[in-house]
Amino acid sequence: MKYLGVDPGGRRFGLALGDDGNGLVIPVGIHPYRGIDETAAWLKTEAQKRGVTKIILGLPTSEDGEETPACRRTRALAEALADRGSNVALQPEFLSTHGARTRARDIGRPRSAPVDDLAAQIILEDYLAALGARSGPC
Repeated sequence: MKYLGVDPGGRRFGLALGDDGNGLVIPVGIHPYRGIDETAAWLKTEAQKRGVTKIILGLPTSEDGEETPACRRTRALAEALADRGSNVALQPEFLSTHGARTRARDIGRPRSAPVDDLAAQIILEDYLAALGARSGPC
């Protein structure tokens, strides 16, 4: 199954592509956020072009797992995608941007460069890891 991981933000969103067959997740881009409807339409089209079966949106929770104000926008985006026929799941995420900055530094990306794609990669890696944990050993 192919997945599109999304780190949704107020100004831009990062994307990562992954596959549960090989577990590989790669960052594939950063795009401007243009409101719920336009972003949902763009994501649906992008997912179709890439042969994606499911879109995974990072749900920004607080340190104690509580929902943040940004969760409302993410849930609205998930609903807009579902209304367009997309298969969507929410992946709770905390500090993915912090982890993405560390990863960016490790690969030599300039400090000023956005890391939304790397945050999406972390979100999707976490989703696939949780999916594997839920399915258990053979």
